[in-house]
Amino acid sequence: MPRVAPNQVFHFIASIPVIVLLTLLSPALAQQKPAPSSIHSQTRLEDRVNELESRLNAAEQKAASAAMEKDYITRIQKQYEAYYEKAFNTQVTIVSTLALFITIVLAIAAKFGFDTFDRRIDTALTEASAQLRTEFNQQLRTELDALRASNAERISGLEAALTERITQQEQDLQTRSDYQYQFAQGLAAGADERHADARNNFRGALAIYKLGKARQLIPRRSAASAARNFFVAVRKEDEDNALDNAKRELVNEFYNDLEDELALAAVDLNWLGPLLKERK
Repeated sequence: MPRVAPNQVFHFIASIPVIVLLTLLSPALAQQKPAPSSIHSQTRLEDRVNELESRLNAAEQKAASAAMEKDYITRIQKQYEAYYEKAFNTQVTIVSTLALFITIVLAIAAKFGFDTFDRRIDTALTEASAQLRTEFNQQLRTELDALRASNAERISGLEAALTERITQQEQDLQTRSDYQYQFAQGLAAGADERHADARNNFRGALAIYKLGKARQLIPRRSAASAARNFFVAVRKEDEDNALDNAKRELVNEFYNDLEDELALAAVDLNWLGPLLKERK
């Protein structure tokens, strides 16, 4: 919006009463007849003119007052603008000075404190390296101790397992050796016609066979041969009562888990087969 000058406002306000006066007088002049004016009409006209002059003077005073007020406001505004500009320039100067001072201080600190910072950095790096080395050694020692303990435990377990295996093998070897000894003694006693001793030896061989049967230490056919020789010795010991003695022997629970071996023995002893069927 365009700005209006104060003198233009003043002239416009001053011309308002004249315009109003002309506006009011135009109808009166238009309607005025050529008759002679009276004294009363002249008095009213003079009063009206005086009133208009009074209004004109009041409007002029108001316009002057408004111009003075605007001028005052303009001067105050310029003073404030000058003040704020001066304050801004002062703050800029202070900030620039402070920045320059800080820059100088930092430059001096950088110049004289670089060696100190460098030493501190070296010291920190040395301490950190020593700490890392210590922690690494501790961790390595811990892991080594754990590995040693684990290896010792594994070695102990392996030694125990190996000892148990060796012991078991020794026991198995002793079982085979005892079985062979009893079997050989039974054969020898049978050859010497010591049938009672032969029977006891073959029965002992069967008992040893049962100890290692779960691990199959002794072949099944060897146990069947021991059972066959046992019942041969029973028959030769008492020929007349051989069947009764064999029946009484088979009733024993000792033969409950030797059915297969007895069946193999009955292949060579025809009279033993019916006894086994009767036992079942």
